[in-house]
Amino acid sequence: MHQFRKYLTKEQIFTIPNFMSFFRVVLLPFIIWTYWKESYDVAVGLLILSAVTDALDGVIARKFNMVSDLGKMLDPLCDKLTQAALMICLALRYRYVWIVFALLAVKDITMSLLGAAAIRHRGAVHSAQWYGKVCTVVLEGVMAVLILFYNIPENIVILLLCVCAAAILFSLIMYVVYLRGLIRADKKNQAPADEKAAGPDKLPQR
Repeated sequence: MHQFRKYLTKEQIFTIPNFMSFFRVVLLPFIIWTYWKESYDVAVGLLILSAVTDALDGVIARKFNMVSDLGKMLDPLCDKLTQAALMICLALRYRYVWIVFALLAVKDITMSLLGAAAIRHRGAVHSAQWYGKVCTVVLEGVMAVLILFYNIPENIVILLLCVCAAAILFSLIMYVVYLRGLIRADKKNQAPADEKAAGPDKLPQR
C-alpha cells in the first residue's frame, strides 16, 4: 500500500490531463441518462466529447511535460468505466453484448493483475500501448453505432460485436506479452544487482 501512496501526491493529482480524465467520469452519468431517455444523438454526442477529451489529455500530457503515473492509471480506468457503462446499457437491448462484456471483464482483470505485478517489480506504471488505444476506438465506435442506429439487423449487430471481441482478444494477448516481458526484464536486471550487493563471500558456492 505504501508503494501506491506516492501516486496520490499533489504533483500527481493536480494536472490538466488528470482533470480531463475526471471530466470523462463526470460525463458518464449524463451519457447513461440520455441513453435511457432515448436521446440517442445526445448520448453519442457526449460519447464523442469523452473520446476527444481522451485523445487530448495524452497530447497535452506529452507536449507540456504533464505525464504522471497517476494519469497513466486514470486514463485506462476511464476507458474501462465508459466501455462497461455503454455495454451494460446496450446489453439490455442486444443480448449478445453480454458475451463481449464478459470478454472485456476477463481482459481488464488480467491486465490489472499483471499491471499491479509490473508496478511492484518496476516501481513505475507502464504507459498505454497502441493496441489498447485501437481496442478502445473499436469498442466505443461500435457502441456509438449501436446506440445511434438502433434498428439495424441482428446479423449486422453480431458482426459488429465479433469485431469488438476480436479487438479485445488481440489487445489482451499483446498486453500479456508486453507486461510479462517487462516483469521478466526487471527480474533479470535485479539478479546481478542482488549478487553484487551480497558481496563475493555471500555468493552461492558452485
